[in-house]
Amino acid sequence: MKIKVAAALLCGAVCSSAFSAESESVNKNEDHNSPEMLTPVPIGNAALPAEPWQVQIGAMQETENTEGQGDKDGAYEPTVFVNFSKGKWNLYGAFYQEDHNVDYSQNTRSDWFNQVEFDAHYQFADNADYALGLMLGFRNYQWQYNEDKKKEGSSYNTQRYTIQPDWSVSLSPTLKYNGWMALYNYYNSMDDNGYLNKELEGETGLKYSFTDDIAMQVSYYLDRGWNTGDSQRGEFAKQEARIYLPVSVDLFSGGKTVLTPYVRRTLDTYYYNDERAEREGETDTRFGLLINQPLPNGFAISLEYAYELQLHDNTDASANAKTKFHYTGVGITYSF
Repeated sequence: MKIKVAAALLCGAVCSSAFSAESESVNKNEDHNSPEMLTPVPIGNAALPAEPWQVQIGAMQETENTEGQGDKDGAYEPTVFVNFSKGKWNLYGAFYQEDHNVDYSQNTRSDWFNQVEFDAHYQFADNADYALGLMLGFRNYQWQYNEDKKKEGSSYNTQRYTIQPDWSVSLSPTLKYNGWMALYNYYNSMDDNGYLNKELEGETGLKYSFTDDIAMQVSYYLDRGWNTGDSQRGEFAKQEARIYLPVSVDLFSGGKTVLTPYVRRTLDTYYYNDERAEREGETDTRFGLLINQPLPNGFAISLEYAYELQLHDNTDASANAKTKFHYTGVGITYSF
């Protein structure tokens, strides 16, 4: 089972609060402290004008492929979303689709699912010393099976409920400890759709700012899925070391371009193989680059590419022990 976490183009607006369908954004839970704003002082009994809601709408297209794009082992993943923010609140909604076993040369697919998501994030504190927030979320996965002979023509719905705190602590003017941790609970048709009962996912680490435009984040990432009871079906665990190097440069008049090269390396990963009744290990090394660019009139774009080498342990003799994985993401947002 693969559960993806927040689209890259959401960063800067809701990266600490929203999980987008399944893009593994390198900036998820990036520092969300906003510059201090001067607050006008009311004269007499005159009330300050009510703070308006800020709205961001966007779309993103992602692809995932192993060994090229014409061998029917890719995934095609469009997302549309809207985010409302006001004061300490962020409200997020999205529709996401994931098509499996896509043959891009033939425009065919096998199984797919539609995902609807709603999240609400509240920022309890956000100042120069620390920040603390909490997100509650809901997802519905609607799977459609076309090629699985046991499920052909069937559709099943699974719901996921999320509780996710996020935090940031300033250890010095240039060093911050930040992170997020999410607990997911799944209900209905888990066996049919291949989901577990529970999942714990999070990332935490240190961010050092060399200058206002150059920083480094070193993080530990954990994703652990399990079933309540004795069943090990679909159980998995993934631990990674992650390094990000965000750099802001002035390339265009619309605003600073943020270039974020990153590296991920598996510390310990395994998946439970039901047919062989044993755990199978995997070692992944990923190199990627995320580009975020603001544009005039409230628009912004994001571009991301990643290459990952996957080494599989304990595979069947006929299986490929080495997989080359490619990820691409292109997004656009409009804020008003």
